[in-house]
Amino acid sequence: MVDKFKKFARFLTIFSVVILLTGLVIYFWVPKIPITPAFPYIVLFFYGFTLYIFRILNKAKENRLSRFTNVFMLINFSKLILFSIIILLYAYFNRSDAIPFTITFFINYIFYSAFEVLSLLKK
Repeated sequence: MVDKFKKFARFLTIFSVVILLTGLVIYFWVPKIPITPAFPYIVLFFYGFTLYIFRILNKAKENRLSRFTNVFMLINFSKLILFSIIILLYAYFNRSDAIPFTITFFINYIFYSAFEVLSLLKK
């Protein structure tokens, strides 16, 4: 399990650096595309959160398949609620940056969710 986690963490780190560099290139070279100044913190948030979720799902997968399915569905539902609350709170306190933050957060959510699902399917 530790070896799988280290391998996942290595690929996730590379993936996060690529996303961060891509976002910085877009931020500086295509200024018409709105990217929130909180972008690096969003990437760090998703990096840590994805590592944590992968560890939980990997442990659940070692047990029965039905347990993994239940944990996977519960975690995805909880992520949806938590991320919605984060977006709403940020939008409430930073109204001028609400739309760029929401778009950036959503795009990162899609990328990191796809990465997580593809990694779990490989296992």
